[in-house]
Amino acid sequence: MENLSAFEGKILKWAYLKAYRESILLKSLIFMGDGPFWLLVVFISALIGHFIKIEAFFRLSILLMLGLMISNIVFVLCKTKVKRKRPYANVELQQLLNIKIENRDVGHGSKELESFPSGHALWTTLCIGIIYSQFGNISLILLGWMIPTMMYLRLHLGVHYPSDILAGIILAITNVFITLLLAPGLITYFNGVKDSLIFQLIYWIFIIAFMIIGFKSWLKRV
Repeated sequence: MENLSAFEGKILKWAYLKAYRESILLKSLIFMGDGPFWLLVVFISALIGHFIKIEAFFRLSILLMLGLMISNIVFVLCKTKVKRKRPYANVELQQLLNIKIENRDVGHGSKELESFPSGHALWTTLCIGIIYSQFGNISLILLGWMIPTMMYLRLHLGVHYPSDILAGIILAITNVFITLLLAPGLITYFNGVKDSLIFQLIYWIFIIAFMIIGFKSWLKRV
């Protein structure tokens, strides 16, 4: 994993050396690609689906939770089993590329040996893919820009390699298909019981627990 191809190194160097300026916009984009933002999307979807009674948002909350749970299992295994130095911690890489790489995303990329895969690429691609399954092309028009933005930013910030990002996207696309394959039976069952008070109580207890556990899992990775 430490040996990068010359082409991958050139891509990383090209993105990293682009003019860098810390700003509120940059910090906002970093936040929008990470786990807590998508947990917030789950919560808002659940609120809209429950209180405004929009069926698509109810389905979306279920699909996002299922997809995020499946992906998190694989993501955590990769982060803990694959010990790959981030670019800013890889002295040999910096010597090879003849540049000094710094960690420009201390808040989200401080674990030096957890470069593989890119969580931002994974979560963003996964969630936008699931949103697209429910809302179609309008969701790509509104949100599709986030995927290439995260792909570029993770290199520009010095915290990921191109292959980390590619792996995150492949995992995300795979898990979108797995989620959509598993979801129909689950949603059909939920539609039959979702108006009962018992289900609504369990549903919101689960969402709150999902938010807390998801946030704690995220804290271990930053």
